[in-house]
This record gives sequence, structure tokens and C-alpha cells, in this order.
Amino acid sequence: MLDPFLSRLAVVGVVLLIVFLAYVSQYFLLYPHLTEPEYVLFNICVACIWITYVRSIFTSPGSPPSTWTPVDIDLDSADAEDGNAREEARSLVSHGAKWCRKCNAYKPPRCHHCKTCGVCVVRMDHHCPWTNNCVGWRNFPHFLKFLGYSAFTCCWLFCMLVERGWEVWVQRDLPSYMSPHTFPVLCLLAVLLFTDLLVAFSLSLLFIRTLWSTGEGYTTIETWEQDRHDALVRQKRVRRQQFPYDIGIWDNLCSAFCGSSNILGWFWPFSRTREVGAEIKGSDGLKLKGGLEWEVNGYEVVGATWPPVDPDKGVWMGASAPIPAAAKKGGESGDWAEGVRRRQREDIERREGISRPQDAAVTSAIGSGGGRVIAPKWMNEEGETLADYGVDDDDDDVPLAELVRRRTGGRSDAD
Repeated sequence: MLDPFLSRLAVVGVVLLIVFLAYVSQYFLLYPHLTEPEYVLFNICVACIWITYVRSIFTSPGSPPSTWTPVDIDLDSADAEDGNAREEARSLVSHGAKWCRKCNAYKPPRCHHCKTCGVCVVRMDHHCPWTNNCVGWRNFPHFLKFLGYSAFTCCWLFCMLVERGWEVWVQRDLPSYMSPHTFPVLCLLAVLLFTDLLVAFSLSLLFIRTLWSTGEGYTTIETWEQDRHDALVRQKRVRRQQFPYDIGIWDNLCSAFCGSSNILGWFWPFSRTREVGAEIKGSDGLKLKGGLEWEVNGYEVVGATWPPVDPDKGVWMGASAPIPAAAKKGGESGDWAEGVRRRQREDIERREGISRPQDAAVTSAIGSGGGRVIAPKWMNEEGETLADYGVDDDDDDVPLAELVRRRTGGRSDAD
């Protein structure tokens, strides 16, 4: 869990960085050389940064109401046909709800429990230490606008600083007293150029990546889940399952901006923040409860959930857990258990060796045939786990239908 003090310190650092780049540069370098329209427009952009950043910090990302319960869905009413999407197959996916053991309440699809905030966040994108807040359904538009305004303004500032540096270079052969800037100001110019270049590059990369994922319908967490699913498919351990929430670039963007199709409102820093559960419009006039219900593309059967079940999570081998039917055939439960342990060892070996103490503990637990087979935490190419995005390690991703089956001892309605 991220130390709240360090997160608050990060917010202070961002505030000081904005002040340094936006105001110090103007006061000591740019003000005499800016035209009035440039000065006004630049400071409007800076004001937009402040507004969207403050709203990203103080706007709640949104949590499911404590009284919310999933809507009953008739799984036979709609289905995908031969893997091809059908317009009429788009439906609500409330049946994909899960149960949060921390909040002791239902949580809708795309909702995760944040280990830092201690609450469930609807359409959780990630927990951002730079805003000391989760990025979720309600404040994601503010966060994306903050990235956009910051990246644009930093790039503009870099161009103006380069212009000042070029003027100094052109007059480099003149006596020092004829230089357009004094030596301390030249040192400040060098520091500003380096700092702004680093910030502009980082923010532009982050903004483009976030906007790209949003256009494809993914949150940052779901991008990680997709990478994990692709890895399991390559290992031929699960069948490929299509991501259900990609409903087209336009509809994906509208969904990310809380159902708003007003493009001007996407850039307006004072845009209204919608409440969780408020009625919004999906494609073709479909009415949804914002943050609680999501439209799907129809490529998968209605009963399919996202993320797909991870075979490495919570495989119990003790006497208290039922052995799968496939393992009971022919009395081969011991062989089945050993096969699971072998696959776990192979997964660890496929990684870059055992370099961390927790990996060694995992190998010991698997090799000893203990009561539980614990899989190592999978990491993407950047070396990130879900915990790095703020998701609670104990976040229960077992579908609600499976939880009901367990609680009823495996009895079906026909029983």
C-alpha cells in the first residue's frame, strides 16, 4: 500500500512543478517577448491545468451504492452467433457482477477494490499517486483532460524556450553586455529547457497511451488483464476470449466521458460530473446506469465474464476443497495435483530465474505439495502487477454465479 504521506508529497511536487514551469518561465524569460494574445492563451491553458488537476484530486472516482444488487439476466435471451458480433446481441452485463469481501457488498463489472483508498471503485483505471486519488468512472474525464492540457502546454512552452535559446545562440559572438539575457537567466533557461523537455515527453507519451487505450475501450487495469490473458493463450492453457467492452472508437470515448457525446464538453474544464447510477445513453439509444452497467460488443456469449478466469489464482489442493471431476476419473487425483504443481514450476522457470525471496517461497510451497498451490504474481513486460495499479491483492475476481454455486454446495436450480 502506498504511503499516504508520500502521495500527498507527490501532489505538492506536482504543484511546485506547475508553478516553476508556468510562472517562473514567464516572469524571468518570456513575458517581455510574448504578444498579448500569446500571453492570454498561454495562461488560459495553465488555468485549465489547475482546474482539471484540482478536480482530479477532489472528485470522487465513484463507488457502487451499498444497496446496489445485480439485475437478473436471462442467459438464454441473447448469444453470440458463430463468434460474429450481432447488433441485437448488445446487452447489459450486470450478470458479470462479483462480490467484494472487503466491502461485503456486490460490485459491478469493471469495478475493483483499491488497496490505498479502501473502497470499491467503478470502472477503476488505476490509483494515481500524483493526484492522491483513484482514477475511476466519475473523475476519469478530468484526469484525461489534465493530461491533455498539461502535455499541450508543456510542448508549447518548450517551443517558446527553444526560441529564446536560439536567439542567444545567434548572438553568441556579441559582447556579454549585449546578450539578450544575463548569465543567471541563461542558467535558468537551461534548467527550464531540460525540465520541460522531460515533462513534455513523459506527459505526451502517457496521454497518447491513455487516449489510445480509451479509444479501444480499455482501462489501464484491463490492458494489464488483456496482456495476462494473451500470455495464457500463448501457453495454450485457456481459450481465447474476446474483450467485451470494445464497442467502437466513438462509443468507447463517449462511455469514458460518462456517456457524453458532446465533443466540446470533452475539452471544457468545468464539465458536469455525473453520479454513479445516473441514466446515460449507450449506442442506438440504449439506456444504462452509469458506472454500474456496461454495453458489450456481442462477440462472446452473454454468460462470459471479464477478466477470464485465471487458472493460477487460488488453486486449493487440500481435503476441504472439491477435486475437479476430470481429476476424479480413474482415481487420478494425485496425478492431477502433481500436474498442476509441475505447470506452476514451469511457469516460474520461464521467467528470468528465481531472483526474489517470494519466488523462492513459491517454489518451495509447490515442490513440497503443501495444502495450497500458490502461483507467483504475473508481471507484464514493464514488470508491473495489478497491485502496482492499486488493485487489492485480495480482490475477489470470482464471478458471482460461481460464488453462489459454492455457497449452495454446487446445487443447481434443477436440484
